Amino acid sequence: MSHDLSSVGAGFSHEAFGSQAVFRSALQALSHPGRCIPVEHDAELPRHGNAAAAVFLLAMLDADCGLWLSPSLQGSDAAMWLRFHTGCQLVEHAAMAQFVWVGAGDPLPALQSLRQGSDECPDQSATCVVDVGSLSASADADAQHWTLSGPGIREQATLSVTGLPSDFAEQWAHNHAGFPRGVDLFLATHDQLVGLPRTTRIHTPVEA
Repeated sequence: MSHDLSSVGAGFSHEAFGSQAVFRSALQALSHPGRCIPVEHDAELPRHGNAAAAVFLLAMLDADCGLWLSPSLQGSDAAMWLRFHTGCQLVEHAAMAQFVWVGAGDPLPALQSLRQGSDECPDQSATCVVDVGSLSASADADAQHWTLSGPGIREQATLSVTGLPSDFAEQWAHNHAGFPRGVDLFLATHDQLVGLPRTTRIHTPVEA
């Protein structure tokens, strides 16, 4: 498929510094599960996909990475932007990908169907990035509201999320139970990331 590369927005103004800044935000998000971490960057963003997800992938992908995109992102300017700047390989099936990006409103592939890694090489699992409508530590109306526990969380944390399927907490319980196998996941808005490493427990949602 041919594309007009003249329409592709720029990446980070300084590739190394920009990638390092976003990587630090992502690391902070994984180190403190459930905490809303701001993501700052100077990249020219594609029109499709949430910005925090786009720049996270811009920082993480390279030519050796397989990326699966959900239907609303396939064939979009976001796909072309990431291919141009990172050289990543777009794969047809989510189960083949090292990174999975799910656009807002698209079905979430079953977490169990993604690369799980192995007991010997748990790092060979997939990282999933999901665009959501909102993230908050408070109990927002119309949101799934959870309590979280696990490494990196002092006692417990609270998180409200809009834009996830109703069975997400159940899927996550199965993902957590497979430790050390399982996927790590990021939730992304326009300017924030929340990390959910496989070690994090999502407790039964409570009423907001």
